[in-house]
Amino acid sequence: MTRTINWSKLILSLLALLLLAPAAQPRMPIVAPYQLHPLQDLKGNATQGSPEQMIVAAIDAIRDNRMADARATVDALLAKEPNYHLAYLLSADLYAMQAGQLDTMGGAAPAGTADKLEDLRREALVRIRREASPPPVTLLPAQLVSFSDKQKYAILVDAAASRLFVFQNNNGIPKYVTDHYVTVGKLGTEKVREGDQRTPLGVYFVDSHMSRPQLDKTFGAQADLYGVGAWPISYPNELDRREGKTGHGIWLHGSPAATYSRPPQASNGCVVLTNPELASVQDYLQIDVTPVVIVPKIDWLTTEQWQQRHTAALNLIDHWRQSWQALNLPNYLNYYSKGFSNSDGQNISSWTRQKTALAQARNDAQIQLSNISLFTGGKDGMLVATFDQDYRSKALDNRMRKRLYWRNEDGAWRIVWEGAAANG
Repeated sequence: MTRTINWSKLILSLLALLLLAPAAQPRMPIVAPYQLHPLQDLKGNATQGSPEQMIVAAIDAIRDNRMADARATVDALLAKEPNYHLAYLLSADLYAMQAGQLDTMGGAAPAGTADKLEDLRREALVRIRREASPPPVTLLPAQLVSFSDKQKYAILVDAAASRLFVFQNNNGIPKYVTDHYVTVGKLGTEKVREGDQRTPLGVYFVDSHMSRPQLDKTFGAQADLYGVGAWPISYPNELDRREGKTGHGIWLHGSPAATYSRPPQASNGCVVLTNPELASVQDYLQIDVTPVVIVPKIDWLTTEQWQQRHTAALNLIDHWRQSWQALNLPNYLNYYSKGFSNSDGQNISSWTRQKTALAQARNDAQIQLSNISLFTGGKDGMLVATFDQDYRSKALDNRMRKRLYWRNEDGAWRIVWEGAAANG
């Protein structure tokens, strides 16, 4: 039987791909995720589910030479999300396959679109990997060490996998809730300076919310870049500023109206979700409370391994407290790095002199810690401890929210920064 190519639909799909595709970015070469075969003239069955489930199902159908099912699924997906770039790419390929075999995803696209196609192939691969290897929800993330009593949820971003995870505080134990595809910085992670187009690594906290009406009022026509809303996070944090890192405006935000989703690396440093998924995630966010932990890759632990890590970290904080309260100066100062500094600008030398004077004066105190949160993040797995500190002595009664940054130095955890915490 002779196949008739629907040239009008093919041209429409290709034009949509070109018009809606994001700007070209520098990328590494990508292996095509499937081998395309001529489309069969059969009525197919559309896979239903989330857009991500549908796009992966369509790719799987093409791989299995179930072209009619792929066609039906892509059509249903575009009816649901008419601005989904990757779905337009598959649609164009499927129409082109009526004329013969294609060797690679995007083989039907005109010359000169290589960078745009590479972005879409990267997105396809990221989504395929998520469906092929779902998160091990029976395991626990090593980076979420301990929730405070106020923290109902935590956000954990796996930059390498382009996934944002939501975990619930389940009686102190992180419980998987959901995960979503995200976009990170055009040039990856490890943000250092303003305008470097990288996403920071570390422990941050949601510090405000900007609704779409607020974005429109503030940014005018440019507000569409942020989609349905934005949740700024606390970059640069105290450690970032100590290390001279610059930049601002790192947000969790949505996508432009004409774009269902963006490539895995396409933002100026923000963490970007689709608009429907941001609307879902924002239900879990508490201003100045919810942690947003951004890591190169999540480390998954068994419950027993996680519990050992949790207990060891809490013991570390309590032994530090006990040494301070007992005025055991050698033990106490051994918890501090030689490169220590604090919020008042003191270094380890001035800090040692101050604490020595207090110990000699026998300024006995009772020190209690509560609402302790412990998270690890960043390139070197910095341990970030935040807690309410109640200090009572004859000379001083003080209650504050405090933060300590601990770095593992030659097998021992030592404090590199100490000061008041404005969030967390």
